[in-house]
Amino acid sequence: MGFGGFGGFVRAVVSIGARALNINPVVALVAAVAISWIFRPKKPEQPDFGKTDFDNFEQGLLVNKQSNDSNIPVIYGERLVGGTRVFVQTSGTDNVYLYVCLVLCEGEINDITEIRIDDKAVTWASDLSDNSAVEVNSSDSNFYKDSESLIRVEPHYGTDGQSASSLLSTLSSWGSNHKLSGLAYLAVRFKWNQDVFAGVPKIQAKVQGKKVVTLASNLSEQTASFSSNPAFCLLDYLRDTRYGKGIATSEIDLQSFYDASQVAVTQVTPYSGASDINIFDTNTAIDTSSSIIDNVRELLKGCRGYLPYTAGKYQLIIETTGSASITLTEDDIIGGYNLSSPDKNSKYNRVICSFVNPDRNYQIDETQFPPIDDSGLSSADRHATMKTADGGFLLEGRFDFKTITSKYQAEEMAEIILRRSREALGLSINVAFNSYDLAIGDIVNITHSSLGFSAKPFRVLSMSFNEDFSVGLNLVEHQDSHYTWATKAQVTSTPSTTLPNPYVIQPPASVTLDDELIEYNDGTVIVALNVAIGASPDSFVDYYQVEYKLSTDSDFIIYAQGSGLNHRVLNVIDQKIYDVRVKAVNSFGVSSTYVTAQRTIIGAIEPPQDVTDFACNILGQEAHLGWTQVPDLDLAFYQIRYSTLTDGTGDWANSVSLVEKVSRPATSINVPARVGTYLIKAVDKLGNFSSNATAIVSNVTGIQNFNAITSVSEHPTFAGTLTDTAIVDDTLRLDSSELFDSASGNFDAETTRFFDSGVANADFKSSGNYLFANVVDIGAKHTVRLTATLKQTSDDPDDLFDNRLGLFDSQNSNFDGDTPANSNAHIEIATSDDNSTFTDFQNFVIGNYTARFFKFRVVLTSTDLASTPVVQEVSIAIDMEDRIFSGNDIISGAGTKTVTFTNPYKSDNYAVGITGQGMATGDFFLVETKTVNGFEVTFKNSSGTAVSRTFDFIAKGF
Repeated sequence: MGFGGFGGFVRAVVSIGARALNINPVVALVAAVAISWIFRPKKPEQPDFGKTDFDNFEQGLLVNKQSNDSNIPVIYGERLVGGTRVFVQTSGTDNVYLYVCLVLCEGEINDITEIRIDDKAVTWASDLSDNSAVEVNSSDSNFYKDSESLIRVEPHYGTDGQSASSLLSTLSSWGSNHKLSGLAYLAVRFKWNQDVFAGVPKIQAKVQGKKVVTLASNLSEQTASFSSNPAFCLLDYLRDTRYGKGIATSEIDLQSFYDASQVAVTQVTPYSGASDINIFDTNTAIDTSSSIIDNVRELLKGCRGYLPYTAGKYQLIIETTGSASITLTEDDIIGGYNLSSPDKNSKYNRVICSFVNPDRNYQIDETQFPPIDDSGLSSADRHATMKTADGGFLLEGRFDFKTITSKYQAEEMAEIILRRSREALGLSINVAFNSYDLAIGDIVNITHSSLGFSAKPFRVLSMSFNEDFSVGLNLVEHQDSHYTWATKAQVTSTPSTTLPNPYVIQPPASVTLDDELIEYNDGTVIVALNVAIGASPDSFVDYYQVEYKLSTDSDFIIYAQGSGLNHRVLNVIDQKIYDVRVKAVNSFGVSSTYVTAQRTIIGAIEPPQDVTDFACNILGQEAHLGWTQVPDLDLAFYQIRYSTLTDGTGDWANSVSLVEKVSRPATSINVPARVGTYLIKAVDKLGNFSSNATAIVSNVTGIQNFNAITSVSEHPTFAGTLTDTAIVDDTLRLDSSELFDSASGNFDAETTRFFDSGVANADFKSSGNYLFANVVDIGAKHTVRLTATLKQTSDDPDDLFDNRLGLFDSQNSNFDGDTPANSNAHIEIATSDDNSTFTDFQNFVIGNYTARFFKFRVVLTSTDLASTPVVQEVSIAIDMEDRIFSGNDIISGAGTKTVTFTNPYKSDNYAVGITGQGMATGDFFLVETKTVNGFEVTFKNSSGTAVSRTFDFIAKGF
């Protein structure tokens, strides 16, 4: 019968007993009834296999049900629960959102410390709190996908005055009156993701249960708060009018509940080295579909409690150590006695207790006494010893404790039950009415000579009144040693069985991007983006999905799906930034998170490789240069420069062009032999040069027969004509497009820029030139060899190191200051025969030029307008090679013979050699005049008379 029926029965017995016996009705009540933790209702034998009611209830507590009339549990202490879905609705485009209202338990609860979705704990962006919505933290790999949270939750802790969920109120079907007053629930919104959710998600919450009123030592009631003390949990259940009995406080002995609460928090050490724990805790979910008396009995079981009704009040007594309040002797005992030892049905040599184990996902677990390995116990306490004493019979008792979640507390219960069952003499006696002060649960000493008892302690289990005004006592043997906590063996860590979760897949380990040039059979060269995938550590990957896009696009393109780890995207665009992402997919179609990478394509803009194996062989007046072809597919040609330096310091910037282009596939060329440094770079189809010049120094002394004509040096004054250029600190630079007076703001306020760079960024002219101060006149039209020296650096006044954007390794130029690719200076030349009509300026190349007049200029360029060449020195050297004119079989005639050169010399300081033919003894000749155009010669005989002779000549000069 229910607890309400039991209360009625109590009142009936009190009334009848008081009238019939003419005794104090309070005494009659004590004699009539008490609820004890050890007296269990009769129930069928538990099956040897299958699930018990305890199993079914606890497993049902963890699932999600859908109902509008399910029983709502009451949570005391902390438990993991599922709940009842009372509202489910979809919303959004293609029903992308699922809204769920999940009722957990009666309120008001203290807190929700954890929420699990499909058995996976969710990491939230902030702590859960009452009536506050929170999203998934970005660190949660299960429910934070594609940079967004897939779950929003709004807990409600179940106050009677709580407001409607603001999360659910976004739906028209959930109004302001849908408060679910007094119920703790979760309002949840899921965003659909096929890789995460396979259906309606299962929701579980770890709940710190109902706030209960506690008692101070003066019995004043404290503000309701979280407590797992069994005395205060039972007090709440007895007094609650919604789901409990609704007993008035005036009918409850608060002092007994306070005393019991202090017993419950007795600190014990569960195992050696452990922190102390309470001897009793209540962590349970009360099944409100069960009868109140059954639920009270469960609450009492977990703390070894008695609930007698004494003097019109309910008392709570916890069975523990204690001393007798009275001693009864043979003088107090009326009539005989009935002494019994435990029978086979109530005596155990093994006790197994079932409890809810948080370490096993709040499933039912078991512990036993003696433990399976009882070698650490005394021989008398071992199972084999007790079984032998019991005639070889296995006497096993099984007990369910729904309020215990500690293996150590459950094992202590098992030990006490076993010891109590084996050392529990039963004694029934009638005593004089002066024992009416005894109460159920009290300890009484019995002294009886015929039984051999001398102040032997017994505990009162029940009392009855007889017609002769004697009191019948039903006693059981009490021993304090039963209740002395024995340190347990530490629970061994059971390795978790980690089975693969089909809805969780590990992402690829990495994604590495590179690009390269690819040449087709027809010679077409394209750029390809190579994607290298680091394999996922997941053993159940079915394939990888590769997606890419330009960084400026919004949508990714699915490029490939396959098990291969290397993929190639063709025809990507130079200098564009590409985003690539890769995910792993298993056979269920569940995807991992994406692993992303980004690359700026440099395939065709990447500088060609440096030239290798550069060599020089001097053969007479020529230098034979050779090298190994660079492997770049987009190679266009090679460029060769020359520097007069021979100490190894000649570099590309401070050299002048010798050969503008040596087309592929050539790997050699003959050039004029020079003493100095030859330098070579490869150039690709986009005009990119090798990063480093390859140089070789020529010191061959046999390079002769050249004669200096003149030289021109413009530095340091640079007195020529400036066009969009300026002279700064004796160097030649590009001019700024910004005038000093045109800058806005205060001059002193500009602290981040240099004085000579203006205020605006990138304000240099894109190009400018410097025209040499004078035209070079070599006196006549000749073929001369021109060489030049150009010494330059570069400057970027905008480019402070700390202000650079992007990756350091992605910047042009070398760390140690090569002239950047975005600024340069070179020499140009124009020629004329009349100092009036000149050719167009063209790039200057070291070599032979035929003209009389020469003009030179230096052209400065900047591709980014932020940097400028800085020309420090520029000079031109003009020389002429020795030439030889000759003639033979020339008849002089009897007089002066004039020999005219077909191409005049530059200088008349040349040498002439003459050989006469058929000369008579005493004949001689005179070279009388030498000019740049020729010479005069006269042949004479021995008497000094001019004669005609035939002669040969040779002239050498420049």
